[in-house]
Amino acid sequence: MPQRSTARLIIPLFGALMSVAALSAGSAFAQAPRAAQQPKVDADGQPAPRVGYPVPTRRAVHITPRDDGASFETLFDSAAGNQSKVLRNMAGVSIAMNDDVAAAVETYYNQPKAKLIWTDGKSANAKAAQAIGLLKQADDWGLNAGDYTVATTFESMPQGSAERAKALALFETSLSDKMLMFLQDNFRGRIDPNQLSNYYDFKRKPVDLKGTIGQLSAAGDLMPIFDRFMPSNPKFAQLAAELHYLKTSGQGSAAAANIDKVTVAMEELRWMPQEFPQRYVFINQPAYMAYYHQNGQMTFSTKAVIGQQNHQTNFFDATIKTVEFNPDWGVPQSIIKNEMLPKLKRDPAYLDKEGYVVTVKGKQMPSAKVDWSQPLDNIGVVQPPGPDNALGQLKILFPNAHAIYMHDTPARGKFAAQDRMFSHGCVRLEDPRGMAAAVLGNTVDFVNQQIAGGQKTDMPVPEQMTVYVAYFTAWPTEDGTVQYFDDIYGRDAQTLSAIAATSSSRAQS
Repeated sequence: MPQRSTARLIIPLFGALMSVAALSAGSAFAQAPRAAQQPKVDADGQPAPRVGYPVPTRRAVHITPRDDGASFETLFDSAAGNQSKVLRNMAGVSIAMNDDVAAAVETYYNQPKAKLIWTDGKSANAKAAQAIGLLKQADDWGLNAGDYTVATTFESMPQGSAERAKALALFETSLSDKMLMFLQDNFRGRIDPNQLSNYYDFKRKPVDLKGTIGQLSAAGDLMPIFDRFMPSNPKFAQLAAELHYLKTSGQGSAAAANIDKVTVAMEELRWMPQEFPQRYVFINQPAYMAYYHQNGQMTFSTKAVIGQQNHQTNFFDATIKTVEFNPDWGVPQSIIKNEMLPKLKRDPAYLDKEGYVVTVKGKQMPSAKVDWSQPLDNIGVVQPPGPDNALGQLKILFPNAHAIYMHDTPARGKFAAQDRMFSHGCVRLEDPRGMAAAVLGNTVDFVNQQIAGGQKTDMPVPEQMTVYVAYFTAWPTEDGTVQYFDDIYGRDAQTLSAIAATSSSRAQS
């Protein structure tokens, strides 16, 4: 598929809206630790499918402004009187909001001496105009501007009328709802990926909505708040530039598929940290590639083999801790059951001939003498270290709930294939020694020496780093060129369906 560079594209206001300033300690949100959940599995140990996407719970907001004893003063202050009138009318507003947003809106407006944020009691204020301007740009950030529409029916009503006060109350409440939802969506995405399927493993980034609405109230300029909630990863800016190009290129339906891929990629980036660290490994499954980054630059890359359709590789992040040289391979029970037992029925000595070590309740015995009808929990099958080991001569470990790691392989011919889905979920590397040298901060010669010793050796990495086992069908290269890949597992379609369901839910207000 043709590639194009986004490096020279300019979006109006893009630079102003996309500052890469780091989050401050006093911000309204913080990065949560990654998930440690155990995925639900079927009888064969594979993640169980989920049906449909459960959209967030929505409910009617209940605002009951408190009388703070200032009602007498408002008789002599028309501005205060108008604001008080709008606040009182908010008690009659009926709007459905996401439950967490509703709780924040209620807490703010129900407090004593609550102040209006978006109106002066007579009309919308300048801050409201700025907020609405931001919401209208939502499409530029891969969101749906229709999710954040705010009605301004008060504009056609007479000043000072009861109808205008009611309409302003509705406007005030609605704009607070939409701004909180917009900021939250920008920060962590519209979709909870863990609700898509068990192939996703992310801890959703928390957002202090109650603190945020207070910040919106106090701010004279909304841009610093908006900026803090936007992903500051340069990849996000490059994807946004590509989205702008695709929408204005005049290619029509020819660009539609790529627009979907970029939209999903921007959503997925929001599930991840605001910025990537100085050192990390990035595995992009649809590209069948693994990359090592240091100091903001990609310094090493290698082809990868990922999971088969019925053994898909998960989308998650973890911490690289160890390189294991000359590993043995403890065969998973699912492989024993589905792949080895049929061969053992034909040849009971199959595992002995292939050099595997079999134990029953901890006692080693020939495979031909094992009663394979007993529970497999009793049986262990291990392939000793060696050049023919399924894991090759090294593996790179990052403990996770999915038992996934990077490793070498004796099946070198698989890397010549265009579609490289051959594993049981782990990531095989064409150049595992180069990756091991990178994460160890050493040389390939050093790695070769460890392997040449022939002994199984666990070597901690000197500096633990994050690995992102990711799934992006649109991803920018180092020079900003966005590349496109096939949706090999059908996950983009699933994400787009969940996005549509979310927008549909929000429309039912």
